[in-house]
Amino acid sequence: MILGIDMGASSSKWALFSDGVSGGEVAASGVYASLSGHLYTPEARQHMAAGLAGIRAAVPAQPSAVVVGVTGLSTDFAPLIMEMLSSTFYLPQHALHVTDDLHLAYAAHFPAGGGTLVYAGTGSMAYHRTVSNDGTAADEVIRAGGHGFLIDDAGGAFWQGRQGLKAVLRGVDEGRGESLLASRLFGVIGSQNWPDIRAYVYGEGRAALARLAPAVYAAAVDGDPHAQDIQRRAGEELARLGGAVMERTGNSQLGLCGGSFNPLVKAAFYAQFMDRDVSFTPTVSPLLGALALA
Repeated sequence: MILGIDMGASSSKWALFSDGVSGGEVAASGVYASLSGHLYTPEARQHMAAGLAGIRAAVPAQPSAVVVGVTGLSTDFAPLIMEMLSSTFYLPQHALHVTDDLHLAYAAHFPAGGGTLVYAGTGSMAYHRTVSNDGTAADEVIRAGGHGFLIDDAGGAFWQGRQGLKAVLRGVDEGRGESLLASRLFGVIGSQNWPDIRAYVYGEGRAALARLAPAVYAAAVDGDPHAQDIQRRAGEELARLGGAVMERTGNSQLGLCGGSFNPLVKAAFYAQFMDRDVSFTPTVSPLLGALALA
């Protein structure tokens, strides 16, 4: 029994894979609260320990191995997470594997390595990893993006939400009537008054803006031109990341994953590669990476 855990900024997902792992049969799965590798304070470490205990309580059987992908993982804290896993799941450390969440997703899509994965969640990144013939990861990792929301992360949910709200507030400044996009975003925020919008955005940070992304997509589906433009530009930005890594590696295999790849963003993404010799890998759950890394 192999337990995979994908720790994310919005939620943490887990899946228990039964024997016969080549088929990747899921014996049980669940969702837990957000967990991250930002363990700089005692409170953060306590939150991680409580989170692992909560996941262990939900897992219906004792796993023989645990593979964890951690968002924001610092190598300094990997040994601490290993210790927490060992004490929580009663497993020796050789039965545990801790890596970052993007490596987990990459292993799910390219277990033999060599391809380029474009990820679009709250943020965005393109990632390539070389894997040796015996299945162990070599040192070479090539990436583009992933610089955080203060610098870039174009195409991700935060960026989409920010672009949508910026367009709406500029419309308010210029005295234009309420657009479909404005109606959808104000519905999520719960108000169209600036003090309430300010409290929503600056009180909750990047997660608040990321939560606006589905409303931007819904407005685009219903025909709002600003929202449609945001979806198109998101796809183009994500394609730029993938193209940059592919140019550097010379590999033509490309995969994509992450909740910000809605159908409109995907269509704009694929359109950028219509005239290029690219082989697309089907999108799968990042948790399947646990089978490749166990």
